[in-house]
Amino acid sequence: MRTEPASGAGLASAAAPAAGLGDPVGMLPTVELAPHQARLLMHRAGGTPVYAYSRAALRQAVDLVRAASVPDAEIYYSLKANPHPGVVTALASLVDGFDVCSLGELETALNAGMPPEKLLFTGPAKSAGEAAAALAGGVAVTVESPRQAALFAETARRLGVGGRAVVRVNTPYPGRTSGAAPSPNQFGVSAGDTAEVVRVLRASPLSLSGLQLFWGSQYSDAEVIRAARNAALDRAASLADEFGLKLAFVSVGGGIAMPWCDRDPAVDWEGLRSDGPGPGPGPGPTADGPLGPATVVCEYGRSIVGPAGVLLTSVLDVKTVDSRRYVLVDAGMNHVMIASRLVAGAGRGEPLVRAVDPKDPGALSPAVVTGPLCSQLDVLAQDVLLPAVDVGDALMFSGVGAYGPTFSPSAFLSRDEVKEIVF
Repeated sequence: MRTEPASGAGLASAAAPAAGLGDPVGMLPTVELAPHQARLLMHRAGGTPVYAYSRAALRQAVDLVRAASVPDAEIYYSLKANPHPGVVTALASLVDGFDVCSLGELETALNAGMPPEKLLFTGPAKSAGEAAAALAGGVAVTVESPRQAALFAETARRLGVGGRAVVRVNTPYPGRTSGAAPSPNQFGVSAGDTAEVVRVLRASPLSLSGLQLFWGSQYSDAEVIRAARNAALDRAASLADEFGLKLAFVSVGGGIAMPWCDRDPAVDWEGLRSDGPGPGPGPGPTADGPLGPATVVCEYGRSIVGPAGVLLTSVLDVKTVDSRRYVLVDAGMNHVMIASRLVAGAGRGEPLVRAVDPKDPGALSPAVVTGPLCSQLDVLAQDVLLPAVDVGDALMFSGVGAYGPTFSPSAFLSRDEVKEIVF
């Protein structure tokens, strides 16, 4: 069980509140709001439930993942983690580019001021309309099969445009710990289809300008992450040599986790920053290196935006059933699916939840936090320690800036959508 009353302001490590930013055994810094600040944000939003995203926390998270990435790599933010326009606009000046995987995300990224040449349109199965929109917008596109290569080639000819193709190479996801077996996935071009994809793209108006070797998400073991990056760089160099490619862009994924449940393993930040011997990548590419002058990119989503968000929710009722205390709030799994039993699950652990301005912060007892939905799955935190709360009091969930509203079944029971603000 984990939780504590909200106090103070600023940013702190959720795993160890006294630890500083970048604690090698801790989590990314999560937002801490003073009670008065939390109340003002709720008033600004016009009520609860409301997600509040901190620009300061976004900046610190970007700095932290940049220091833990391939040396000299550019940092791209994946909008699927949180496409809120205010968040994307705030990140446009902090990261080097965006990864988008829908036309909606594409427009959000362009409207935030990110140049088209710094956008990568991804996705395992793109429609003809998406292909046309991406090429018309001047953004780079990933190609994941011979059929997609033919689609983009035909679309470019029809529109009378060129374009930049980035071949996504099928890359098995490594095990979570060193030595564990990798797992297969549906993404990218298979080894047997690579020659055909290269042939089609070379005969098209598109330039084959890059490779994407995305190898997974939510990894905390520094040895696994560094080895996967190194393998991706080596494979990119091998493919460039095999097919005579002059690469301008090589994406090697991100992989760094955003732990937010109490049983999630902490990220080894010190191991990721280490320049010592081991499986980690060496210096960035140079003009005479195996990748030539290619720009190396690391892509991140939840590890950037996850720690920057809190969910503020009001208590609607408190009751005891069979000696269990239930705290019912106005946020439900339709707003914060990632915290529900469907995603987090009892084996995953519990999210960090605090009472905002409790009357007796020292008197803690177990509570089950549930939402207002007519569903047994609408449990947001189970047997967490909370002080006494009453109707009208507020709770704050921390570390929930990723996979919130757009990941949640907002239409379930036709209830009001959650609010979102950036501060």
